[in-house]
Amino acid sequence: MNRIELTLWKWGDVLYRMIRRFDYEDRQGKNIFRIRVRPYSGPAIHLPGGEAIQSGDWVGFLHFYNLRLQQILHGVTSDNRRGMIVLRETQRSLPELVEFVRKHPCGERIKALIGITLLNRGVEPLGFTVQSVPETSWFRFKAWYMRLMIRFCHPDGKRRVKHQGKDLPLKCVLIPVEDLIRRYGQVSSTTVIDIEKGTSKL
Repeated sequence: MNRIELTLWKWGDVLYRMIRRFDYEDRQGKNIFRIRVRPYSGPAIHLPGGEAIQSGDWVGFLHFYNLRLQQILHGVTSDNRRGMIVLRETQRSLPELVEFVRKHPCGERIKALIGITLLNRGVEPLGFTVQSVPETSWFRFKAWYMRLMIRFCHPDGKRRVKHQGKDLPLKCVLIPVEDLIRRYGQVSSTTVIDIEKGTSKL
């Protein structure tokens, strides 16, 4: 990404922030997530424990902080390395999201954190469940928009979207708040969780 594109993206991000009005955004730190807490509206989403998120239930909608993610991935050319970095930064970010949920006025009512993303490979060991999204015009538009973001974020984004676009399906990733707190409530944001072994390393 050249300097002009980066400048335009920064200004666009300011406008995006004003429109979205995030409830959580770590502007000074390194958290790669933003959150909007809202009542859910849509078809029921079944959780791993047997419960379901129904229309009207409170959830936290996860959004990648794409500009920050691009800065973290700058100069990394290996797909495997980029994937591991995204997972690592996700791990580092989740404990702070626990604190946000605990302190939010509606925290006790939030049933799950939900994200709609193309970057869903390898998230299951972190406690997330991956589900398909409905085939609607809105989700088709969202998939197009997110592929456009990959063209900017990914060092080789243009080639990847052109040749792997169909292999980048849009998915819903979610984690029940109870699981989030159980897994990350006592984990420091400076701790790196070993994805393969399920252990922690300082």
